[in-house]
Amino acid sequence: MIIYAAYFSQRGRELLKQIEKLPLTISYGCLVSRYGGRPVQSPVTLRLREGESLDVWLQEAFAAHMPILLVGAAGIAVRAIAPFMKKKTVDSAVLVLDETGKFVIPVLSGHLGGANELAEQIAEGIHGIPVITTATDVNHLFAVDVFARKNGLRVENPEKIRCVSGKVLRGEIITITFDEDCMENKWLKKPELPDEVEFVPWNVFLEQREKTGERKTVDVLISRNTALFPFAEMVLVPKNLVLGIGCRKGKSCEELLHQIRALEEEKRFQLCDIAAIASIDVKAEEPGLLELAQRLRVPFYVFSPEELLRVEGTFSSSEFVADTVGVDNVCERAAVAAADGGRLLLKKYAENGITLAIGEKYKYNIMI
Repeated sequence: MIIYAAYFSQRGRELLKQIEKLPLTISYGCLVSRYGGRPVQSPVTLRLREGESLDVWLQEAFAAHMPILLVGAAGIAVRAIAPFMKKKTVDSAVLVLDETGKFVIPVLSGHLGGANELAEQIAEGIHGIPVITTATDVNHLFAVDVFARKNGLRVENPEKIRCVSGKVLRGEIITITFDEDCMENKWLKKPELPDEVEFVPWNVFLEQREKTGERKTVDVLISRNTALFPFAEMVLVPKNLVLGIGCRKGKSCEELLHQIRALEEEKRFQLCDIAAIASIDVKAEEPGLLELAQRLRVPFYVFSPEELLRVEGTFSSSEFVADTVGVDNVCERAAVAAADGGRLLLKKYAENGITLAIGEKYKYNIMI
């Protein structure tokens, strides 16, 4: 994990050395594949502010959507980040740490950006105190935006987060439903929900609506069907695409992003629908791929050659790739494997030492 970090004293620098050794993670969902595979957890790498101005350094961090850790006064941090804040769906997670390591304070993007999650991990690792102020957290209640992040769900209308959370905080029960197509295709597994959340099957919701004659809406709808969005206060859209990637060693995140955006423009898919990236296990420590997953805020899964060879389907074949890594195709097989046997939506796209393919998921796994 890359964290942009700045300090203003030698004591602060020594504290950052401790943090760099911690196994920090932010959960952006998980995949369940019949072919196996494993998620990759990258080590912490601090991108320290060196000679550049604080403004220039922060602008770079926010543009990359990377977490930011400032060792110093909270007031300095708030004033410094103010010009770069846009909206909660894209803002960097920002944390402030006093130079004694006593308090770890998430000040921006606590839920969707994972700042609260990082604060708890850092505090535990350095024996500090996480100072978390979001109402649902301090009251130990269900947070719909954390639920979305941890399940690979895109928040269609983030302005409604406060409405749903407000209902929870008032002691009311919120209703969540999955649309009928999701249930028929077994896209979603019914989760174990906390007391303040009620799962209402889609058909039951429609029956209740028809019986009462009211234009009743469900609090949270999980669906990709835009025709159903008006039936809900808040909509969570399952990310349904997996990006399979093969590349030469040393390809940077910027090079990978350039090719992905070219493919996005040509094939007209949306990056916001990418649920994960996947590759072969020899690429598990490839810096460009690790950074790419973090930039896209998705998990990175890798598969062994044996696992990829078990993937069913017709794929492009390369003897050179087979001789090099033990399987004739990486990007297409990885995309389908990570999509748990879903269809190959886009076949291999090769350019500049990078191969890309897209698999489409049929099934979603929901957890709390």
